[in-house]
Amino acid sequence: MTKNHFLNELEQALARLPEEERNDILQDISEYFINGLQDEKSEMDIASELGSPQTIADELMESYDFSQPENSSKAVNLSKSNFDQVDAEIDSGSLVILPSADNEIHVDVEDKHYKQKLSVDILDRTLVVALKNEKKWGFFNFNANMKSPVVTIQLPSKTYEQIKLYTDNGRIVGRELQSTEVKAKSENGDIQFSRITANRLIAESDNGALELRTVQADVIAAKSDNGKIDLQDIQTKDVELETDNGSITMTNVTGNIQAETDNGRITLLSIDIERNIDLKTDNGSIVVETMSDPANVTIEADRDHGKANIFNEKGKRFIFGDGRNNVRLRTDNGSLTVKRV
Repeated sequence: MTKNHFLNELEQALARLPEEERNDILQDISEYFINGLQDEKSEMDIASELGSPQTIADELMESYDFSQPENSSKAVNLSKSNFDQVDAEIDSGSLVILPSADNEIHVDVEDKHYKQKLSVDILDRTLVVALKNEKKWGFFNFNANMKSPVVTIQLPSKTYEQIKLYTDNGRIVGRELQSTEVKAKSENGDIQFSRITANRLIAESDNGALELRTVQADVIAAKSDNGKIDLQDIQTKDVELETDNGSITMTNVTGNIQAETDNGRITLLSIDIERNIDLKTDNGSIVVETMSDPANVTIEADRDHGKANIFNEKGKRFIFGDGRNNVRLRTDNGSLTVKRV
């Protein structure tokens, strides 16, 4: 049986189904034929693997709930005055969020697969954006070769109460945002933020790099299970960084700093070190470069294997002035360096 013959018979056998559901199934079967032909199978061999169109239709018709109501479109008032929070969740794909040029809301998606459903709504003064993988049938699943979609959210410029972003598999990019709290989580993908103003910023990836550029926030927390962390031009009171596997780089970062990696190098370039700084790596060197001499700082350099060079001096503890600011450097395997640049 040829592909066209198979699809025609299946379409007739599925005549009782709603058109949208029927087209989804036919698209699945068509993709199955395409993948099989790419594997150098014949259309007859592929049809034989699938079995009888009537048998497939009977199984699918048996699993379909004919009592469910048809979806009706609901008008959503997306006025910027109707929401103070943003909650975006993507099953699989990348998420980009930034201000809109016309001060209106725009939500767009590129490379969306027909099995993915984009929804936009306002619930309890929260703009809710979701891209979900629909598994209506559980019979065929050919998502391996699909492109990764990109959801772009453009927001009116104002200070939000909370912006919460999540993707199961993809990167998150945020630019020029103002919010009391910004939270981003990717199970598998990089997170990049630039020109962010917030009281609190939290970024977490199970497998991906974290990059923050030109951020003003009272508190910053960034964590990756597997990926480097890179901060540049950060104004904060407290920053906490952690990665299980990757380097940590900080350039022009203010405030108290706590940074830890199990496997990687830690570098800090700053105007001064007149604050509490705690840097720890199990395997890697630590380099602190300051543009001014320490005034009131206590530096502790703890290492198991490696050399310590603190302003061209060897030792474990150095006190400058009244020593009220504590700088602690720890490595199990690597060198420790503090120098003026």
